[in-house]
Amino acid sequence: MSTLPKNMPMDSLIDALAADLRPVKPLADRPVQVVLAALLAVATVAVVALLGARSDLLAGEPGAMFLMRCGTLAMLALISVAALLAQAHPGVGRHHQGWKVAAAMAALYPLAGVAQALADPDQARAMAALPSGWQCLGFSLAIALLCAVPMLLHLRRGAPVAPERAGLMLGLAAGSLGALAYNIHCPINDMIYIGLWYGTAVAGAALAGRLIVPRLIRW
Repeated sequence: MSTLPKNMPMDSLIDALAADLRPVKPLADRPVQVVLAALLAVATVAVVALLGARSDLLAGEPGAMFLMRCGTLAMLALISVAALLAQAHPGVGRHHQGWKVAAAMAALYPLAGVAQALADPDQARAMAALPSGWQCLGFSLAIALLCAVPMLLHLRRGAPVAPERAGLMLGLAAGSLGALAYNIHCPINDMIYIGLWYGTAVAGAALAGRLIVPRLIRW
């Protein structure tokens, strides 16, 4: 834009400044939601194909702990994704508190696992030594990384004003989606195991998101 003359009338100045502006298409959330749903479905099918589904699912009688774990991880994923999408749409006077609910939910199983581990140290050592724990962690984080990609691209197209919080929400969302997909195979219902390995997967993804994502989405 050419240099504006001095002492230009205000109306003319505003018109001159607005002359080069172009309308911007609003950022749509639906595409990333569809992509995440598709990735979760594909990842779940891959887990079942590679590792198999839980025996109680195959029998059509899912256990109560499995259903609770599914529900908690699904709610955590939904709340975290919603909070993440809100971070990409800043606005004056808008308050996004969903991240606090997501953070509180993420702590539910780890805290319960710690309480039970303190009450039964021998069981805690047994759960920590299970080789399947590393499988849970590995699969959950690998799927989380896959799910993180479309959310990161969405944030880069948006305008997050709190990059650290956006990174935390991305990590929570990705980690809970990864754990939810692996959960279809996991045959273990022990609370200590869930708190340790699932909690580590979600917390690890959240920490990675908090540390890495802000560097990638700053304006």
